[in-house]
Amino acid sequence: MTAKKIILDTDPGVGIPGTDADDPIAILLALAHPGVELVGVTTTFGNCPPALSARGAAAVLLAAGRPDIPVVPGSPEPLDGELAEVLVQAYAGARGREGRIPLPATPEVDRDAADFIIDTARSAPGEITVVAIGPQTNLATALRRDPALAGYLAGVVFMGGGLGIEPTFGRGNITPVAECNIYFDPVAADIVMRSGVDLTMVSLDVTNPATGLLLTEDVIRTVDPDESAVGRIFADISSTYLEAPMFDWGHGCVLYDPLAVLAAADPSVGTYEDMAIAIETLGEHTRGQTVPLRDAPPNVHVMVTVDGTAAVREVVDQIRRLSVETATAGKKDSRE
Repeated sequence: MTAKKIILDTDPGVGIPGTDADDPIAILLALAHPGVELVGVTTTFGNCPPALSARGAAAVLLAAGRPDIPVVPGSPEPLDGELAEVLVQAYAGARGREGRIPLPATPEVDRDAADFIIDTARSAPGEITVVAIGPQTNLATALRRDPALAGYLAGVVFMGGGLGIEPTFGRGNITPVAECNIYFDPVAADIVMRSGVDLTMVSLDVTNPATGLLLTEDVIRTVDPDESAVGRIFADISSTYLEAPMFDWGHGCVLYDPLAVLAAADPSVGTYEDMAIAIETLGEHTRGQTVPLRDAPPNVHVMVTVDGTAAVREVVDQIRRLSVETATAGKKDSRE
């Protein structure tokens, strides 16, 4: 299997109560899975501000022994310059400051996330896939700055949206019709959707408890926190989430974002339909909705089914393998 080079555009709130555990787990999966090669992490707002999420991403990389992978913070606000009120309030509280897991200093960088995406894609034409698992502001900014970027990217896999294919969970988690990653910057999502890049959409229709995509306590315990720094940070992230879950959709963490990484690494994890999808940017009650269009050419591959239980097992198995490998490497280094 040839590893697919990816940039992970993410908003990890590492050790912060009230934030999802799935973003840092997605980073661990991107490090562990042989189907992808993580070449950089860019951070966006969402679970927490991008400077703080950059520190969280750096903590995960450090635990996995990969501080060499660049982490680049991105825009702290959407393209229209106005954070959603729910984020303003959240950032004024716990989600705006460091949690219980110690974090390194903000990574030193000489460019922002959008320029990092542009430079990396141009340096390896046709080889870079962006896996966008937060608001798509960084990617949209990059596409605006460099209109030729769409031709350099191999593709984009994003976690976002909901089409109502799954009637209970597949519509919205921030409003009745809007999923949070799209809602927080629908203008950016619209730019990405219209870009002509090869797009794969992993939405609430498949990232939900009904598909079995739920990381439960008993599964979390299968990773030994005393085995390695990877096992410890996985356990700490997961327990922080279980103590203060963001969504009451079952006792466990839905692995929204790791499924997008898994889809990039191994598309056969799900089945797909090609659809024409638009983003509602203006509606008073429908802002952020992902809308299927009739009689329009398809612009996105939409994952429509997944065996969530098998996907969770794959995610955990890969992280367990990474934990064993880092523990072995640590023992070898201590002997040398």
